[in-house]
Amino acid sequence: MTHDEKKKIYAALAAPFPENAIQRTEGRITGRGFDTTGIGYQFICNRLNEVLGVGGWRAHRTVTVKEITTAKGRPAFEAICDLTLELGSWENGEFVVFAESLADGGHTSMSEADARKGAFTNALKKAAAMFGCGRQAYEGTLDDDNVPQEVPADPPAPLPPPPHPAVRPAPTMASVTPQRSPAPQRSRLTSKQLSAIWAIGRKLGYEQQALRQHIKTTFGVQPEFLSREQASQAIGALSAQAGNGHDTSGELREPGMEG
Repeated sequence: MTHDEKKKIYAALAAPFPENAIQRTEGRITGRGFDTTGIGYQFICNRLNEVLGVGGWRAHRTVTVKEITTAKGRPAFEAICDLTLELGSWENGEFVVFAESLADGGHTSMSEADARKGAFTNALKKAAAMFGCGRQAYEGTLDDDNVPQEVPADPPAPLPPPPHPAVRPAPTMASVTPQRSPAPQRSRLTSKQLSAIWAIGRKLGYEQQALRQHIKTTFGVQPEFLSREQASQAIGALSAQAGNGHDTSGELREPGMEG
């Protein structure tokens, strides 16, 4: 396959999606504490099939699940999916790959089945976005073109207190200078930095949605859109709160690898 052919495939995969493909949720309705905007899973699959043809792509996944207890004392399941998305074609009974991407996704639910499904769809969307398919959801340009102008933006929800305020004070980022402009994609934080933020937040007793809102309030973007510099500032502030200035290297492990 030539370079020009690959460019045409990328352009087709990265084409904007119609309004009915956009999925939006409001934190005040779902109870998650933050709003989300993304592209429906089936629309991503449809685009891959339309551009590459049925059988022109495949995904390999590994899903790990562990039982957890939420900050409110409820039992739940936390699933993490490591996924490889391959683009290619079948030749003489073998799948010949011309491009692949790696991604991981996570989801927590009261149902193990829903946790597995959510982790897989999350990982597939991220892997497809690396080929341009649904990239608008991760570069923050979906709402520029699709949100109706008459819909007002909801004010950010206040950060809820940690589960045990008498034992551990809420983490603060007073020493961090807020930077509210979206981070350029070329300086996006690494997966290890994002994992560290989630891990330290769990140690401090925060549910993921509460920490999301705290990051957004401080930096003006969701954790996934922090720059590497912003992520380092957030990790430093949270680590200082979690370990009182002591070594926090144990918090930098991937979610699900605590031990």
